[in-house]
Amino acid sequence: MKTLSKLLIVAILAVLVACDKNDDPKDNPVFTVKLTDSPAGYDAVNVEILSMEANMGNGWVQYPVVNPGVYNLLDFTNGNTLLLIGNTTVAPGVMKELRLILGTNNSVVVDGISYELQTPSGQTSGYKIKMNQQPLELGGLYRLVLDFDVSKSVHPTGNDKYMLKPVIRGYLETAIGSIAGTIAPPPGAYYVQALNQTDTCGTFINNVTGDFLITTAMPGTYNVTFYANPGFSNKTVGGVVVSAGNITQMGVVTIE
Repeated sequence: MKTLSKLLIVAILAVLVACDKNDDPKDNPVFTVKLTDSPAGYDAVNVEILSMEANMGNGWVQYPVVNPGVYNLLDFTNGNTLLLIGNTTVAPGVMKELRLILGTNNSVVVDGISYELQTPSGQTSGYKIKMNQQPLELGGLYRLVLDFDVSKSVHPTGNDKYMLKPVIRGYLETAIGSIAGTIAPPPGAYYVQALNQTDTCGTFINNVTGDFLITTAMPGTYNVTFYANPGFSNKTVGGVVVSAGNITQMGVVTIE
């Protein structure tokens, strides 16, 4: 995805607003937040996720995630997600910024060797996601997907050192679509990418079943390219239409 969707603001507000005693609790917004990852060329990218914080205009408020701990971000591709915040009811409000707080146990694995992944400000001020002010309305149900783009977030700095500068985007599930299917034979290709003039997204293909699921595609028409393993040829399928809130099924795609 090219830009941070304003929908992130709407959804994340629910995480961060203090309760208003004058509101009927049954009318308050309900939200969930889960994380997925855009694939990258590393063996593993292990990040210790502790909490999320928000600036509501009068200082930062911290909210712990459901299960703080170290996670390999590359585990959350091809439809797999990490639940950060479960169903939570809060009052409406307005937020200005959101940020992610990390621990110190972070590493990247390259060619089987583990290296420290430096996270400047990750444990103190955190990683900010700036956004325009946005109200959260009463009665809303907000299911947010955070797309952690590892390929743009991990930066080699020389001498076997790596630094994390997260690139994270947020979308409401109802505003994005997905692309799914199966390649035949399963060893034919390892990666699938959907591309149009405004958006690029992709995922690794399951090398046993041949199944794939691209989970964060904005509505539009895409060219979908399958990147082949040795002995096979790349293949592009055009005119794949994605609509908000739906999964576009490509069926079985033959890789020759």
